[in-house]
Amino acid sequence: MCPNCILNQANPESGIWIAFGICGIFFVMAVVAILWAFKNGDFEDPEGSKFEMLDDDEDGEIARKAKEAIRRLREREQKGEA
Repeated sequence: MCPNCILNQANPESGIWIAFGICGIFFVMAVVAILWAFKNGDFEDPEGSKFEMLDDDEDGEIARKAKEAIRRLREREQKGEA
């Protein structure tokens, strides 16, 4: 028995319901996270990431996307300063 249960003379079964509640909260959080990942397309191409790591070509698709994103960010920053 836990010391708090002995000191407050609480029923030890009340702790089980608290534990179930905490587990339920974590379960709901996990389901929401998985659904969010599916919605964002994180599971569409699980094999593609290992090939993207090897794409170190300056003219590759990923490099082109990264350069375009940096260019847009710099343009946005310049508009904010002007």
